[in-house]
Amino acid sequence: MRLQLTARGRASSAVALAARAACTLAASAVLALAAAPARAQVGGDGEQATATAGVRVYADDDRVTVWSPSARAATPLPRGLAVEVTTTIDAVTAASVDVVATASPYAFTETRVEGGIAVGLAVAPYQQAAVRAIVSDERDFTALRLGGGWRAELAERNTTLELTAMVGLDTVGRAGDPGFARDRRELRLGAALTQITDRRGYVAAVLEAVAQRGYLASPYRFVPVELGAAVYHLPERVPDERAALAALARGRRAVGARTFVHLDYRLGRDTWAITSHTATARAARSLRADEVVVGLEARGYVQGAASFHRARYLDDGGAPAWRTRDRTLGRMVSATTAALVEARLPWAELRASASAAWVRFWWRDDPLQARRDAVVASLSLLVPLRSP
Repeated sequence: MRLQLTARGRASSAVALAARAACTLAASAVLALAAAPARAQVGGDGEQATATAGVRVYADDDRVTVWSPSARAATPLPRGLAVEVTTTIDAVTAASVDVVATASPYAFTETRVEGGIAVGLAVAPYQQAAVRAIVSDERDFTALRLGGGWRAELAERNTTLELTAMVGLDTVGRAGDPGFARDRRELRLGAALTQITDRRGYVAAVLEAVAQRGYLASPYRFVPVELGAAVYHLPERVPDERAALAALARGRRAVGARTFVHLDYRLGRDTWAITSHTATARAARSLRADEVVVGLEARGYVQGAASFHRARYLDDGGAPAWRTRDRTLGRMVSATTAALVEARLPWAELRASASAAWVRFWWRDDPLQARRDAVVASLSLLVPLRSP
């Protein structure tokens, strides 16, 4: 057993090293593409290379802060090819009640680095196929995503059909325990159909199916089990298979010459008996000859609990087979309000986007926290890269 754990630990370390190398290459590629505007115009089709840099900040009243700087570069190439590279860093600082109670008695910091590359190819007029690879690494989790898709504009370009597939190969570790390595596998399939209804709007329908297998628990989470007046703690244990299906309906409509309304509704259901509903409404208005767009957004989310989720676990002649303290598997409600602004800066040939949101979470089955407030802010700059 020790030899097997050691071998798995070495394999996990090798994957983590490869992940860091891939992320470094992705970051280097972003900088290289951003520094090479001579490749922007290709084939006379008017497409341009672009570079985008941004940062997203999450902070809540439970002493959790996440900084997420990111960069993206995309460029068209000869013979219908296009390349996109991305890199993202998540820097987490946490001292929440949940973390201190379940994972560590102290606050902690964590960094996740992600790098990705996608290559697209025009396979027919108004049709494109693409392949994508994304790898990320943090101290106790390594993830690899491999997938592809097909996109076509049909019916005189009034209808868009997109099909995607993605396979996930993850390794779950535990900080301080190099012999701990658990596999997790994921298959994600998606289909999206968008139909332009007239010159003022469109409707869309999206279906997504996800199947997961392997270690789906947290290696840090321990669950209190009551035995009479005594309480003992056991490692979290959940089923090693999970499948989910979600359907989304979307519509966008121009109301007047400069105002747009956007509505979404998403319904999700999984084999752990979790049902979720998400509704989003957004209104935006163009100002100053379409150089500035401002908007407001509201979102509501309601979720039921997994069939095995309990606020309290009791030992009735034996420990519960499935047990969790993951609040995301319990009943919850969240409400989000956000302000959005996007501006074109002609003197610098930049497009800037910014948003600020307030989010409130209600955790109905969590004994430690019944409510949480968070602020989420983001800023990004897009730069078109032109040939000299």
